[in-house]
Amino acid sequence: MSSPKPIANLKSQQRTAEVIKIAHKLFEARGYEDVGVREIAKEAGISPMQVYRLGLDKQDLLAEVILIVNQEMIDLIKPFSTGKYKKAAAFIEAYLLDLYRQDISIKSIRKEGAAFGWKWSGKYEALIIAQLMQILKPIADCLAHFKYDDIEARCYAIWSLYYVGYRNAVMNNADASECLEGIKPSLWICLKH
Repeated sequence: MSSPKPIANLKSQQRTAEVIKIAHKLFEARGYEDVGVREIAKEAGISPMQVYRLGLDKQDLLAEVILIVNQEMIDLIKPFSTGKYKKAAAFIEAYLLDLYRQDISIKSIRKEGAAFGWKWSGKYEALIIAQLMQILKPIADCLAHFKYDDIEARCYAIWSLYYVGYRNAVMNNADASECLEGIKPSLWICLKH
């Protein structure tokens, strides 16, 4: 005779996924501050207490949404190919341009994550940083191939610049090319040998 635990666990996982999906939709449409757990629960057909029993609060829900959109981005990453690019800058610019296009397509939820990410727990921060490392891996591989030093520091500098460029999309409705153009002079400094 099988235990009902696996079925209950599966049901809990499905309910959690549904609540996160609803939170994503509502945060994207109206913003993090204007959506409460009560509304998310109502849309899911459960009580707010049931949301909390799933181990989620509002900050966790936002972090879960960001984990999902990051994973979707990670799933589209193509690794660095040594034969295609003669200079690191060419690959990194093309890579960042693609990331900008993806991030601009989900700009409303990215804005919420940037504005309220400081509220989520250390556990979620660690998971999101691990995803960031996956996103930066092709850049690190490119820098290693072209024999750069201080690869980790350069990756962090490039990522910081990336967000400066992305701010242009958020604040001024810039497109991906405009975001990249705005950071190129600083990017080239980061890529000096």
